[in-house]
Amino acid sequence: MPVSETAVLIVGAGPVGLALACELGWRGINCLVVEQGQGDVVFPAGEAINVRTMEHLRRWGIADAARQSEFPQDYPRNVVFVTRLLGHQLARFERDSNESAHAKAGRFSPEAAIWCPKKWFDPLLRRHAASFPTVSLRDHCRLEAFEQDDGGVRATVVDLVTGVRRQIHAAYMAACDGARSMIRRELGIAFEGTFAEGHNFGIYLRAPDLLARQPHGLASQFLTISTRHRAALSTVNGKDLWRLSLYVSAGEAESLDPAACVREAFGGDLDVEILRAQPWAGHRVVAKSYRAGRIFLVGDAAHMLWPKGGFGANTGIGDAVDLGWKLAAVLDGWGGDALLASYEAERRPIGVRNVNEAASNRAADHDLPSDPLLEAAGADGDAARQRVGDIIRATRWKEWNTLGVQLGYRYAASPIVVADGTPEPPDDPSDYQPSTWPGVRAPHHWLASGRSTLDLFGRGFVLVAQAGADDAPFAAAAADAGVPLQVFDADDADLAALYAAPLVLVRPDGHVAWRGVQAGDAADVLRQAAGYPRARASRAPRSKESVGGNP
Repeated sequence: MPVSETAVLIVGAGPVGLALACELGWRGINCLVVEQGQGDVVFPAGEAINVRTMEHLRRWGIADAARQSEFPQDYPRNVVFVTRLLGHQLARFERDSNESAHAKAGRFSPEAAIWCPKKWFDPLLRRHAASFPTVSLRDHCRLEAFEQDDGGVRATVVDLVTGVRRQIHAAYMAACDGARSMIRRELGIAFEGTFAEGHNFGIYLRAPDLLARQPHGLASQFLTISTRHRAALSTVNGKDLWRLSLYVSAGEAESLDPAACVREAFGGDLDVEILRAQPWAGHRVVAKSYRAGRIFLVGDAAHMLWPKGGFGANTGIGDAVDLGWKLAAVLDGWGGDALLASYEAERRPIGVRNVNEAASNRAADHDLPSDPLLEAAGADGDAARQRVGDIIRATRWKEWNTLGVQLGYRYAASPIVVADGTPEPPDDPSDYQPSTWPGVRAPHHWLASGRSTLDLFGRGFVLVAQAGADDAPFAAAAADAGVPLQVFDADDADLAALYAAPLVLVRPDGHVAWRGVQAGDAADVLRQAAGYPRARASRAPRSKESVGGNP
């Protein structure tokens, strides 16, 4: 049997597996991605690319390409609630286009969230991953078996075209093989939470006249209230391609006529071509463990959540970035064992948080009242529409206002973050407040050079030092330990006020590892941040989050 060797074997080339390949490739780490398909997007979903993901793409050098995809740059991402598309408008949330959002960016990030449908986003990641000389992609290859020991992982893959089997030896393996992860199943890792909280029917369709015939203007999403099956209609290309998702009962999807479902949501006859239709279930689950030895669960293999808030692929890409820099540090020889142990400690609470937030958004949507009077003429109909519209505006706006989820997450329970004993900042899903509290994303600030502070971070640790702060102990400790560190002198008064502490140590992923006034224990701080035991104990608070919100 032919044998191949690589540092990291990535199983699955969806957006999360490709993001991990981009992260490792950007760091010069050899990795092999095996994918049983060939990257075809057969059912487009996951159009919302959030701010934090765009910041990662910025570091990789492809944020502009994502923002300037074939999706119309001036198409507004408005959300409109209607009785049905040819019916009454109940509520409207105005949202920027990719173009206007980017023009307004800069307060909290150099980037803005965008609408980039999967049919363009996944190929972009694939092309970029393949551009790195240390990344190899093999399509039509399926993982059949694997085993691991202290020396690494041995995996058997089969070429689905030739039937040839090959053994791959890797130092580590990443399970990016999706919700039905064979790797998770073979490892015996169970999920915590609730499966099939609700059932749905998804329809991918072409309707050339839909936009022109409906009276509510451009929107990225139309949500119906008065249809027999509550529906969400999302644009795929800003023109004629759409995705319709319906709430249905268990087993009902098989008996539904997709074209009839589309016409019901539209509210009249419509020329429609059904491209694909499939049932799906909404879950609220997180794997009980994200790691087994040298194997890590990433993305949907580790968590499944409702597509309410755009958290799915974005959470998985966050997993990939967190795992990627840690694998690179260990493989490059300067990262300690605690780095890899910290992957679960950092990312699982984020998975729980985002799964619960998505479920909350779904519940708010599911609980919206309907009323036969919504489609009635006259004063009674007007009153009913006003009442339901007020409820929508009061309860549904937060699904599309999630900057706190996107940028405000923190690694409070991490063994490689040095807690400073100060109170944890509020964690509001909608509201983001910049902070340098240990474990949070280091804040964005425009520098005199025109760069963002975020552009400083990535290759190693960065010590942001205010004027007069003694950074020499950190520089010496890093040189002694072989840990990559750069010192950035913060001579900007506004930056100094934003970062608050005289010294702020920022990790390669842009999160704060430590902050303080003096660098007397620099060697211990750096050892802990790099994943090694420190001479003097430092203890971070324990996380109490769980799926469903119960400790």
